Formats: sequence, structure tokens, C-alpha cells
Amino acid sequence: MDRLAQFLGQGNNQQQYQDFSQRYQQDPNSISDQEAAQRYRELASQASPQDLDQAHQQAFSQMPDQQRQQLAQQFQQAHQDPNIPWSGYPQNMTPQQAAQPQQLSQMATQAAQQAPSAVGSIFGSTGGKLAMAGAAAFLASKFLSNQNG
Repeated sequence: MDRLAQFLGQGNNQQQYQDFSQRYQQDPNSISDQEAAQRYRELASQASPQDLDQAHQQAFSQMPDQQRQQLAQQFQQAHQDPNIPWSGYPQNMTPQQAAQPQQLSQMATQAAQQAPSAVGSIFGSTGGKLAMAGAAAFLASKFLSNQNG
């Protein structure tokens, strides 16, 4: 978490992310699409792949099956879109398998690394917004609890 710690230690980032994390805990729907995408992009670009994968798994495991399936479809569509430089949708996998939290996490982590500018369009649904916000809140909370612990 070195880069993440450095990022959250700058200016008032720590306070902003503490507020964000608390708002997410209280009411995830209170986070706007724009804020979810911004916080996610900021933290995903600073987090290690392992921390990001853990954050994704945490966020996806809290989503209902239907939202995970919708998100898996969005990943499949992104995989087929020649304008998105991401090729991480697993071939020979059923939609139900692709919608499992661990599989979604792998796809999301890979997308965040390969096509960070396209992540917002991949996560374009309400479930996607909640997943981005959840992953960002998890990363922020993990860092902040390490700071205060």
C-alpha cells in the first residue's frame, strides 16, 4: 500500500476519503456516479494489484447475483468492443461463472490496469457504480484503519 499510503497522505486526501468511506458505509446510493468513478480511478491507480483485487472481491461479493451477471455482460461487451483496449473476458466460460466475485475481480483488476479510461463505461450500471464505490471505500478504509490501528 505504499503508493496508496502516499496518495492518501497528501493534503486533505485522508479526510476526503474518510468522509467518502463513511458515506458509503451509511448509504452507498448517496455516492454519485461521478464521485464513484473519480474515487475509484484515483485509488485504483495507486493500489497494488493484490490490494485492488481484494477490494474488487469484497465489493463484488456484496452485490446481488443479478447485478453481478449484468456486470459480467458489460465486461463481455467491453471485451468485444474494438475501441476498448482490454481483452480480459475469459473465453469458454458460462455467464454464471463469469459473474462470480472472484472472476469479476480478476476482470476488473485487469481492466483497471489495461484500460483505466474505459473502466467508467464498463462499470456503467448502478451495480457497477456501487462496485466502484465499494472497492474505493474498501481501499480507503483498509488504509485508514492501518493508519489509526
